[in-house]
Amino acid sequence: MATRTACLLLPLLLVVAMQLPPAEASPQTAQRIPAGRTAANDATRQAEKVEPPAAATPKATTADVLQQSDELLSLAQQVHTDTQRATQGVISRDLKDKLKRIEKLSKRLRDELNL
Repeated sequence: MATRTACLLLPLLLVVAMQLPPAEASPQTAQRIPAGRTAANDATRQAEKVEPPAAATPKATTADVLQQSDELLSLAQQVHTDTQRATQGVISRDLKDKLKRIEKLSKRLRDELNL
C-alpha cells in the first residue's frame, strides 16, 4: 500500500514542483575582471575626471612690458630695413625668425595689457 501511495504522489509532486517559481539564484561567486575590461574602465574614469582650471599666469611687471616693447620696436626696425633690401633682391636669412618673434611678442603684450 505504501508503494501505491508513493506511485500516486510522485506524479502529483512533479506537477506541483513544475508550477513553483524557480528558486532564488545562488549568490555570485567572485570572478576576476579581465585585464582589458579593467583597463577600459580605468580609462573611462580618467577621462571623466574634471580638471581644475589652470592657475592664472602672473602678470608681468612694468619693466618686463617695457623691455618687450623695446624689443618689439627694435625688431620692427630691423624688419623694415630687411624688407627695403628685399626690394633690391637681397633677402635676409633671419627675416622669417624676426617676423615670428614679432608675432609672439605682440601676442604676449596684448595678453599682458588685456587688449
